[in-house]
Amino acid sequence: MRKIGLLPFTILYWLITYTRNILFDVGILNSTIIPGKSISVGNLSVGGSGKTPMVNYLTSLLQNEHSIQILSRGYGRKTKGYRHVHSTDDASTVGDEPLSYFQKFAPKTNVFVCEKRQDALVKMKEINPSATIILDDAFQHRYVQPGLQLLLTPFYNQFLSDWHLPSGNLRESKQGAHRADAIILTKCPNLTEEEMMTHRKRYESYDLPIFFSRIEYADFQLVGSSVKQLKSILLVTGISSSTSLKNHLMESYEVEELKFGDHHSFTQGDIQEIHRKFDTFASKEMAIITTEKDLVKIQGLLSEHDRQTYPWYVLPITVKMENEEAFNSMIKDYVTSN
Repeated sequence: MRKIGLLPFTILYWLITYTRNILFDVGILNSTIIPGKSISVGNLSVGGSGKTPMVNYLTSLLQNEHSIQILSRGYGRKTKGYRHVHSTDDASTVGDEPLSYFQKFAPKTNVFVCEKRQDALVKMKEINPSATIILDDAFQHRYVQPGLQLLLTPFYNQFLSDWHLPSGNLRESKQGAHRADAIILTKCPNLTEEEMMTHRKRYESYDLPIFFSRIEYADFQLVGSSVKQLKSILLVTGISSSTSLKNHLMESYEVEELKFGDHHSFTQGDIQEIHRKFDTFASKEMAIITTEKDLVKIQGLLSEHDRQTYPWYVLPITVKMENEEAFNSMIKDYVTSN
């Protein structure tokens, strides 16, 4: 019923995005080819598709042999315009994802934020004209044309089965996937070769390489006081979807979640709320677990007393590619090609 009621708005949204793409396709709206090597990591839908872990994966894969620059819009920041991320920045000035990229990869990799990618790219090229640029969430930003477009779609919410906004989650028509150079199904469970073949067949009409990736969770990393024997968790998240993370933790622990909105700007009041929630359990075998993306906004709010009193931990994640050799070769061959 909800989808039927929203159908007129869905048709209107489809018409607007369809017309916009046609204007780019016929050249009425100009798309600038990015000089040199550039890789876009994007999706067709709103919500978490695993773009941040994929940017991390690509940067880790390339930065030891190539100069890398990461460009993000800087969603959730309180500043505007072009900004080169430095050690004095925080999530309010550059956004949580760019700050996490900087903390993970600087000084080897430079990180930038700007709403208008064209403006940023000119300045980035002045800093390092030979750098390979990784664009975070730029698939719909058609004013620039990257050399390699990676389109991500979550395994349990693939765009083939989705609707346009506002009835569904699609930002544009499924036909937009034809602009991609490869499609990556993210957050996959363990799949057999037969299961992967079944999903590849679903995408045959796009005539694109199809890859599969899954999230791998590392060991907890200590941020506050330590817990000797962990049995239960207070999970604190400000991400679009915490389902996979929560399910992973529930395999080994009892889990209570305190969920904030996506890209939530944590405050001192939030920290007090989290600690009050933790105190209600009064367990010495419980820890507070958060994500790397949330930690960049939380860690500056934790006093020394907080760190000594409360058992804060962060859970790092990485991407594991199925058929990793083929995927890595595709990326490296593109970056080193003439």
